[in-house]
Amino acid sequence: MNSSLCHGWIDHRRHTPRVHAFRYPIGMFYLDLAEQASLLRLSRLLRPWRVAPLCWRERDYLPTLTQAGIPLVQAVREVVGQALGSVPQGAIHLLTQPRSWGLSFNPVSFFFCHDTAGRLAAILCEVRNTPWRERHHYVLPVTPGEPHLFQVAKAFHVSPFLPRDMDYRMRFLIQDSHIRVHMENWRAGQKVFEADLALQRRPLDAPALRRYVLAFPWMSLRTVSAIYWQALRLLFKRTPLHDHQASDGSLTVGQTAHKDPDHVRTHPERH
Repeated sequence: MNSSLCHGWIDHRRHTPRVHAFRYPIGMFYLDLAEQASLLRLSRLLRPWRVAPLCWRERDYLPTLTQAGIPLVQAVREVVGQALGSVPQGAIHLLTQPRSWGLSFNPVSFFFCHDTAGRLAAILCEVRNTPWRERHHYVLPVTPGEPHLFQVAKAFHVSPFLPRDMDYRMRFLIQDSHIRVHMENWRAGQKVFEADLALQRRPLDAPALRRYVLAFPWMSLRTVSAIYWQALRLLFKRTPLHDHQASDGSLTVGQTAHKDPDHVRTHPERH
C-alpha cells in the first residue's frame, strides 16, 4: 500500500505575551485516497462504523460536500479548483487522525494533491476549532522546483489565546520515511507562536494497526483533552483572551515563499 501509519511528536511553543511550551507523542495516518476500499479490508479494528476503535468515513472531511454525497476525492478537487482555477488530477494523500471510538476531531488535516506526473501541485489544509466546531480551508499552491514554503494570512479563529490579525508561515517536508510540518504565527514582525510536527512513516497492515491502537488508544479524545488542559495552563498564566470571530466559510489562498528565511526553518529532528 502507498498509505502508511505515522508515529512522532507534536511541539507547541508560545513566545509572547506568555512563554508556554509542550510536547506530546502523536499518531496519524497518511492515506492514499485511492486505497480506501483496501484500507477497510485490513482489520476489524478499522471499520466505517462510528464507534469502532478506528473509523474511516469520508463524511468526516469537507462535510459541506461529502455529506451531500460527493466523494471525498472529488470534493478536494472542487475546493482546490475553486481556489486556484486549476485542478490537479493525480493522487491525493491525506494526513489525519481518523475517528476513534465515535469521536472525530483534527485541529488540522492536510490533503496533498499531486499532478498526473506525481509531483505535488497543491496542499489543502482543513482547520477545525473547538468548542465552536467550525472549519476553514487554506489552499497552498506548490511551485515546481521550489521548497514547500508558504505564507498565508490567518483567516480563522482557532485559539482564544491568539488574535486573528496574524500571518501563518509554513513549511512541509515529505520524504519516503519522514513527514515534517512546521508552522509559525507572526504579528507585526514578531514571531508569536510556532508548532512542529515530526512523523516517521511505517507500513500500514493489520499487525501495524493493532500496534497503533495499543500505542494511541482514544487518539481523538487525547487530542481534545490536551487542548483543554493546555488552555487551562494558559489561563493560570493569565494569558490574554481574544474574542471569538465566527468563520464566514470562505477559502483562503496562500502564496509560495521562494526563499528559505531563518524564521521559517524547521528545527533539528528530536526523538
